[in-house]
Amino acid sequence: MKKILSILLLIPALAFAWEPAKPVVVIVGNTPGAGNEIAFRKLAEIVQKNNPKFVYVVENRPGADSAVANNHFMTQPADGYTINLPSQMSSYVTNDIWEAKVKKYQWDSFIDVLTMGKSPLVLVANTRSHVDTPIDFIRLITTTTKPINVAVGGGAHRTAYEYLMLKAHGNADLVKPIKFNGPLPAVTSVAQFDGQGTEFGIMPIAVARPLVEAGKVKPIGFTGTHRMPQYPNVPLLNEWVPGINVYAAWSIELPRGTPQDVVDWYQKQFSAAVRSKEYRDWCNLNVVFYEESELTPAGLHRHMEELRAVFLPVLRTIDLNKE
Repeated sequence: MKKILSILLLIPALAFAWEPAKPVVVIVGNTPGAGNEIAFRKLAEIVQKNNPKFVYVVENRPGADSAVANNHFMTQPADGYTINLPSQMSSYVTNDIWEAKVKKYQWDSFIDVLTMGKSPLVLVANTRSHVDTPIDFIRLITTTTKPINVAVGGGAHRTAYEYLMLKAHGNADLVKPIKFNGPLPAVTSVAQFDGQGTEFGIMPIAVARPLVEAGKVKPIGFTGTHRMPQYPNVPLLNEWVPGINVYAAWSIELPRGTPQDVVDWYQKQFSAAVRSKEYRDWCNLNVVFYEESELTPAGLHRHMEELRAVFLPVLRTIDLNKE
């Protein structure tokens, strides 16, 4: 008996750790092509090289700015075989405002694993627009005598819009956000502007990039404080609207009650993938970055508390009766 116990003690503890033995369902609260799905697919590709048993099926469940997907996620078993990829600003902040009657969860109802990546939001215009700079846009939204529509495709995008309008004193009677079911439809609408529709839009540059490079839309300015080397001539909106530090950012979540060894597996495997050179190269190509401090559950949770403290007071000034 002692000999058997001695042999067992020699087996690494890692051998008993959880690892997926069947396909994992990945819930995305957006239409296909959103940043959370794009980033996850790249990270999963890296994870699979060391974990060939890790296979997954993406379920796109758009609706109510990811509240539909999050409600569904509330019903899933805490066994590691269903994960959620929330867009941070929507799920942790803005759903408290615009989807309060729809959502069945709280911002901290799930286990936060890590942040997969962040992409600055970009204010874009149709290429035929006379607006070329942030000051052009601010001058337009404060002096316009005609309706102006701005396409938004998620909570972060709407937050940036509302913050810009508040700080720049935009004409809220004539300038309106037009909500799309995801960033890709939003930027596509700007590309298709023909005098009617949405001349402007706010969405992640990671999603807008193909249409920017194809000459279908033009970038006017970035949110946040990170100058993007891929676009050295595009200024930061912060220079005219200080504090507009809003990003498209995407997490991995597990259901509350998930065993710690399952949480540890996801955190270890995906944080290693985020730090890999392959992912860094992908980030540089797609204008994405990550924060080392958000690669742990505690770090991500702390950052979500900070987001709520900064932006909920701004969003609560909105008159929802005009929505």
